[in-house]
Amino acid sequence: MIKVFGLSRIHITLFDVEGKYGRFDGGMGVALKYPRIVVNDGNCNVFNYEGIPKVNFCIEEDYDSHIGLGHTTQYLLTLSKLSLEKRLIRKNSAEIAKIVKRGSTSGIGVYAFEYGGFIVDGGHSKKVKKEALPSDFSASPPPPLILRTDFPWYIYVNTPNGRRIFGKEELEIFKNAKVEGIDILSRVVLMEFIPSVSEKDLEGVLDALDRIQGLGFKKLENSLQTDEVKKLMTKMKNKGFPAGLSSFGPSIFTFCNKRECEELVSYFGGFYTEPNNTGAKVIWS
Repeated sequence: MIKVFGLSRIHITLFDVEGKYGRFDGGMGVALKYPRIVVNDGNCNVFNYEGIPKVNFCIEEDYDSHIGLGHTTQYLLTLSKLSLEKRLIRKNSAEIAKIVKRGSTSGIGVYAFEYGGFIVDGGHSKKVKKEALPSDFSASPPPPLILRTDFPWYIYVNTPNGRRIFGKEELEIFKNAKVEGIDILSRVVLMEFIPSVSEKDLEGVLDALDRIQGLGFKKLENSLQTDEVKKLMTKMKNKGFPAGLSSFGPSIFTFCNKRECEELVSYFGGFYTEPNNTGAKVIWS
């Protein structure tokens, strides 16, 4: 039997949907150990995707789609990896993503699957992507990987009742997006968030996370969520832990040490998880 142990991810922010300096998108995020997708080569279902050999599979673990944790990309990568491994075909996640048409906006899920950890991608050149579009409506290849490093904290996650934005609704948001604060966002990301991860400075990371919520495309994403989501984010900030919205949400997150994460669960529900700092795994038995 073959098993593939996938993962989920939080997406912290896109950097630039304007493309003013020759590139669209760009972003950063963290791979999560849980929730995750786990599949084996049993005879429960059939995965049939053009460019990937057909494979039978059973799902052992899964999680909801369209909640901001990257399910579509992880589902397609996990099942594609199962199919290719069964035939002893070695392809990395970026190569697989090109076949299953993922990574056309964010590369976080693609590189999280391969390497785990904290990921920064460099977005798409206008030479390969002419406008800002979500992955479901773009054929661009995955963006370049700029940075990958182990993530040092636990991640608290909560998925309140909120909007699940995808498909044509997501497309219209991208096409009509009017954003502000991109230049400031770039400084916050480059000069506060990323160095604070490298220095294991939780206070610096949380300060940057809080600033990011009011800048660029993330400000727009936050504005589209329900009052329940926004109120929970405010309550978490009042407890000393600013929250981020993962992708369009409704899942929100923050970073904490284990004891602090346990306190957040006791206050607000939700769960906490270790980061996945290794990427997806394939087990033969």
